[in-house]
Amino acid sequence: MKRLLRGVLTRTFFAVVLVLLQIALTIGLFLWVGSLAPYVYLALIVLSILFIVALLDRDNVNPAYKIMWILLIVSLPPTGSLFYLFWAKPRHRGRKALRYAQCEARGRRACPVDEEPLRRLREYSPAMGRCARYLADYAGAPVYGDTSSRYFAWGEDFFPVFLEQLRNAKRFVFMEYFIINPGYMWDTTLAILKEKAAQGLDVRVMYDAVGCMFTLPEGYDQVLRSYGIKCVVFSPLEVSRRISDYRMFNHRDHRKIAVIDGNVGFTGGLNFADEYINRKKRFGVWKDTGLMLQGSGVYSLTCTFLSNWDYCTGAASHYEDYAPQLRCPADGYVQPYADNPLDQENISENAYFNILHQSQNYAYIVTPYLVIDSEMISSLKLAAKSGVDVRIITPGIPDKWYVYWVTQSFYRTLLEAGVRIYEYTPGFIHAKMYVSDDRMAVVGSANMDYRSLYLHFENCCAFYGGKMVQDVRRDIERCMTQSREVTIEDVDHTPWPKRLFQLFLRLFAPLL
Repeated sequence: MKRLLRGVLTRTFFAVVLVLLQIALTIGLFLWVGSLAPYVYLALIVLSILFIVALLDRDNVNPAYKIMWILLIVSLPPTGSLFYLFWAKPRHRGRKALRYAQCEARGRRACPVDEEPLRRLREYSPAMGRCARYLADYAGAPVYGDTSSRYFAWGEDFFPVFLEQLRNAKRFVFMEYFIINPGYMWDTTLAILKEKAAQGLDVRVMYDAVGCMFTLPEGYDQVLRSYGIKCVVFSPLEVSRRISDYRMFNHRDHRKIAVIDGNVGFTGGLNFADEYINRKKRFGVWKDTGLMLQGSGVYSLTCTFLSNWDYCTGAASHYEDYAPQLRCPADGYVQPYADNPLDQENISENAYFNILHQSQNYAYIVTPYLVIDSEMISSLKLAAKSGVDVRIITPGIPDKWYVYWVTQSFYRTLLEAGVRIYEYTPGFIHAKMYVSDDRMAVVGSANMDYRSLYLHFENCCAFYGGKMVQDVRRDIERCMTQSREVTIEDVDHTPWPKRLFQLFLRLFAPLL
């Protein structure tokens, strides 16, 4: 049954259904209305044109996104228009979106921005101050100067420290992850969570319905609740009479957050599955990174979790009950931030833009997927042409071949501008990292693709100065020594059938 669902609940399956539906409607139209068919079809064309005009009028929609949907709407009337309404209309204001906005607003009020750390950071570095100012104003993300941070270059480094902190939990444990898959990593964690729940701690787990569709059995949330663990599933597929509810299904919770007692927080690119700690081999060596915060900055992770929890449960959490009780010395500033697809800001992409625009010497990037829009291409090329040493690491062994082909389709234009590209030869690199000029770094959950930057709920952490930035840079440099640098000659040797298919896939990159 799950194998059947794995094939059915994919974007490829929906695309095939769309084409078949179009064929059936076209044939049925001519058989049903007879001589009136041309006029009915003309009316459908006019309707499609009206949809295209409305789409073109949306200034906040990415051009590549517009082009893709225009192609679908024009070539497949009326199913293209229906598919757009049902699956792709951005910034909708349905019932669930409004409820989420209310929950997020409560979270921001509970975690107000303190101007003093921002002022000190701006005095230390106006460039870093501008980046932090944007995230403070538009993501509601405070800057903290009393939060220590620790970097984990591997999942194998992260997991023992996480277990140690989990065993020391005294008040509560919050976990929010895109993927949870039973195995050594999750089973070991679950044993401790059950123990803590039995001791009376407030233990909560939130996972994404689609991310865990093929890793967890149906009703697993009830299993966790039977252990005394509070559990919710983010955006499960449910029957509803509201179209807007189905649109929400396209927006997934891709965040990775763990908070312990409000004083310790973990985030990064790691999910809870054995490949993330290389106890299970998938796509060669699985390279991923994480980080631990201790101190005041953990409160931002707590508020991000609670706002999502309240959205899923309808509760109204008392945020002050979960405030940190710890202050830690730090050699730099930290700014955890979250992004959601329901507002008017592409927070994750703009944070990446800011780093590129402020870079003077170098900008190193690690991403598992390089499916980028014209604005990102222009920013990367302009930085490289302006003398910035721009380098990007992508996987040497992909997890999705079609996304890998689209990633490679961007190589030529970037290489010609002076961007250096590396493919991580040991295996699949799942980390999402930026570092620039030994001054700024970002580690988090946001990939450089349309789904992360436009459609998913994400969370990242920006660092300004200090050892954390140095640790990220050194790790990326180590990855480069294990990677193969891509050249123009490599691109030139791409077989022409692959090039043609890459061009076709590029048209539908926002769906990948």
